[in-house]
Amino acid sequence: MAEERQFTRFRPVADADRMVFTVPDDGLCLSTFLVLRPRGHPDRVLLGHLNPEAPWGHIGAVDPRRAALWSKGWMLPSSQLIYYESPDQSARRIAREQLGLELPELPSPKLMSDSEQRPTAAPGHLHWDIGYVYLLDGFPDQPPRHPAWTELRFLDVSKTPRREFVRSQDDVLRLAGIPSAD
Repeated sequence: MAEERQFTRFRPVADADRMVFTVPDDGLCLSTFLVLRPRGHPDRVLLGHLNPEAPWGHIGAVDPRRAALWSKGWMLPSSQLIYYESPDQSARRIAREQLGLELPELPSPKLMSDSEQRPTAAPGHLHWDIGYVYLLDGFPDQPPRHPAWTELRFLDVSKTPRREFVRSQDDVLRLAGIPSAD
């Protein structure tokens, strides 16, 4: 007998007869990540230390506790999508609100999907992440300055240890084909 499948067709209430299910037990996040690279340096990526005093709850769906924790490591400009926001709208919002940039035409995003057992969830209750990763090349060598960040820098990711990244940003880069040092 074939294994029973649960398709990604979600409603507030499950209905097995119609093959409709609820959101995974430990949640589902839809996020957008900007991978900005300077002209002539595809090995370097714009990463920053977020400013925990900035309004990250509004611009990046980051609560104050996480903002304080994540301010200690490198993070991509990123955010969860706002309800009914398209990935392209999200990418433009992130660029505007987190970097002060208006993006030209956008390439098609790379799509990533990952699930994990988080320490705070009951055993077997996975969290599911779906991410839209925009690879954007050709930016000036000088990184933008923005009050959402205490520092923004183009880093050579291949020389940056995994432990220096926060919010699984190294996994996002790895899935986009840009692996970190270890």
